[in-house]
Amino acid sequence: MKNDTRYGIWLIDNINFSGKNFTKTIEFEGNKIELLIANYENLKNIEEPFYDWIHNKIVNMGMLYSMNNPKPINSVFIITKTPYTNGNEFNNLIKLCLKLVYYPPTLVSNASEYFPEKTITLPTWNEWKNSKLISKSIINEESFELVIDYFNILISKKLKFHYTLEQIYKIANINDTLLELLSLWAFIEGFWNENKGDSKLDQSLMNMLTTNFAPGKKKRDNEVRVITQQILEQNNKIGARNYSELRNILAHGEFLKLEHSWSSEQWEAIQEQRNLLLEVLTKSLIDYIKNVA
Repeated sequence: MKNDTRYGIWLIDNINFSGKNFTKTIEFEGNKIELLIANYENLKNIEEPFYDWIHNKIVNMGMLYSMNNPKPINSVFIITKTPYTNGNEFNNLIKLCLKLVYYPPTLVSNASEYFPEKTITLPTWNEWKNSKLISKSIINEESFELVIDYFNILISKKLKFHYTLEQIYKIANINDTLLELLSLWAFIEGFWNENKGDSKLDQSLMNMLTTNFAPGKKKRDNEVRVITQQILEQNNKIGARNYSELRNILAHGEFLKLEHSWSSEQWEAIQEQRNLLLEVLTKSLIDYIKNVA
């Protein structure tokens, strides 16, 4: 039987990190895998084989070949301290869950792998873009719990919804905030439309929030009201009076007459709504997947 035992490292670029390392445990194929989350500065005393792998291979060699790619010394490292097998499934699912929680402009590398006494591969960045946006995503113990939750749900579904979730990530990676926001609203309106006829954005939004984001809650419950109130406040900053109006401004091309007059505060509100919808939509979609046979 072929021995494909390996360790993995993923790099995360453009993310907020306190500088305090933490560990998490994730289960895969009956084994508990310890994950270490740390920045480069805190890995200077890590034990072998990780020291040579990180400092001499990923950083020193990687810096030579990185060209315009993110620099490893600026990245956060996700390191498996426990070996695992069936690497393709594990690697792909870890990366997908990291991407869904820490969405663009934060970027996640492909895995760098270490096969004991055999070979080492360097991380690569398939979706790298030179974004000028500074990410507001924070990687800490609390946010990483969401990575583990997503992993546990998706591994139980044998990755059958991998394609749908990748589409959400592709929307987040368009690199145009207005198009991303329009696409997110379109996805919500279509996916959570329960009418046979024309869809209604307000109703689809409420269906998503009460069915999957906060299952069993009603329109006036706090979990739902917090989200709807944020959306309405963001819309109000650019002169949109309800849920649909901002979407219509984008969909009907009206934004072409308005975008040059939007203030920095208005652009920030649009960016905040894009981020909010990504988080809420992803959590809702994961809950939907969880409850589908």
